Amino acid sequence: MKAIDIFTGLDDFIRYADGVLPDTTYEQLGPSIRAVTLNIMDLVTSEVYIKLCAVKEDDVLLYQGREFLKSAVATGTLYKYAIFATVKRNGSESSLYKYQHEEIKQHHVDAYWKAMDRLLSWLDSHAGDVKWTDKEGKEWSFMDTDIYKERQRLPIRTAEEFDYYFGIDKSSFFFSKIQYLIRTVWQMKILPVIRNSKDETVLDLAKRSLCYQVMAKAVMQFDVTELPRSIRFDFNHEYTKGTSMQTREKLYTQLMADVDGWIRSIENIMAVSAGSASVQSNFNDEKNKHYTIL
Repeated sequence: MKAIDIFTGLDDFIRYADGVLPDTTYEQLGPSIRAVTLNIMDLVTSEVYIKLCAVKEDDVLLYQGREFLKSAVATGTLYKYAIFATVKRNGSESSLYKYQHEEIKQHHVDAYWKAMDRLLSWLDSHAGDVKWTDKEGKEWSFMDTDIYKERQRLPIRTAEEFDYYFGIDKSSFFFSKIQYLIRTVWQMKILPVIRNSKDETVLDLAKRSLCYQVMAKAVMQFDVTELPRSIRFDFNHEYTKGTSMQTREKLYTQLMADVDGWIRSIENIMAVSAGSASVQSNFNDEKNKHYTIL
């Protein structure tokens, strides 16, 4: 199927997103629809995307998923198309000021994030309930996809769990963007420190350190529009449009300062545990006057 086939036309499209200029044709939105579609497929797989597009109204559960998908595609399309819409406006009698363009852009960003959060949360909630049949007649669900299986191997598997350690507005969309960072930081920075520890305090500090390091990396690597709204707007009112690298580095430094403190705490706990084990293992030594012979 073609990407634009998810909608029957412009009238269907505008049911899911506002802000379409009166003289915009559905064909003009086509390139932006295709770009958003590819991004969404990367997160839910092309198989799930295509299956949801083909759902009929009589399948209540899957139809809900299809509606979330269409909202995500529509809002994401207008976010990408916003720059062209602004050029079109400025070429007419109703020119936009820069701040107005930024407000419109922000509106589309927020709408896209909310739509993607709903879609991804819905998929997670029904990962094993929603089933399809492939060409060979084999039944499968979202739980059978490589994307889902890979996430189950992470130390933190959901946006809600990540949000417990660092606030990301419980955004499933943002969580999907940082999974590779979670995997990398855990393997390269955390595991060498905690080794095979089963201590609950160590594991809790390790997950907290993991989340803060991931956010520190995201702050430096991601565009501001790719960060959760709470970070974009609530961090000392500094994360606004046009954020400088100096501001990013300030936030990075603050996050990593917390990380360094937790890593030291982990190392101290590990050292104490190792010392206790050493004392216990050396208890049956001849220099101990009352050592035990087994």
